[in-house]
Amino acid sequence: MGTRILIKHTFLILNFLNENNIHTRTPSITTMTIILPNKKQQILDYLKSYVTERGYAPTLSEIAKKFKVSSLATVHEHMAFLEKNGFIKRTGNVQSRELEIIDSRDNNVESSYLEGSMNFLPLVGLITAGAPIEAIENREAEIAVPSEITRGKSCYILKVRGDSMIESLISDGDLVIVEKTEYAKNGDMVVAVLDDGTATLKKFYKEKNFVRLQPANKKYQPIMTKSVLIRGRVVGIIRKY
Repeated sequence: MGTRILIKHTFLILNFLNENNIHTRTPSITTMTIILPNKKQQILDYLKSYVTERGYAPTLSEIAKKFKVSSLATVHEHMAFLEKNGFIKRTGNVQSRELEIIDSRDNNVESSYLEGSMNFLPLVGLITAGAPIEAIENREAEIAVPSEITRGKSCYILKVRGDSMIESLISDGDLVIVEKTEYAKNGDMVVAVLDDGTATLKKFYKEKNFVRLQPANKKYQPIMTKSVLIRGRVVGIIRKY
């Protein structure tokens, strides 16, 4: 992966580990930062400098010329990404030069995390909170999380697809922080791989002769299986707000 750059932005983390590293049903709440790809970071820095100096935004053509990009569509994609993820706000149409840079560095709660220790966790793919899908592992990005969330544990991040864990505060599109482990206790929320190679996010329960993978949504039925591979347990949830 290329240069990792910290971008200040407000996110919500629901942390399922307490100060004694014990898994808890009642999560604590904190904030996090996000890593932007290098090119998007450079464009954001350029926008900040340009708007500060002139009071309005550069055109797409000016951005393309600055970064030697031949396609305006590529510039538009970068701008759309920054806007979608809350780093900028365009107040007019696509061609408008009215642009607001959204920066949360004045937030004292967030700033304290930049001064402390951060862990860079890989975002490795999707996990379903619904019907199982094939296990996907492909390092897509890295996200910086305050070290107090992982507490020295080896962790990774998955994006959730589906709503079967909605009653456990996990919604479609959320990111889950997963501790790497092959073991689980009853009630742990786990990344489970079934015999057919599909993966799912469910609550783990060891019954007498089988394992029950329990959803947290009444419209879904539990998965009953005699064997399952545990790839990790959820220790936190990341949600943008």
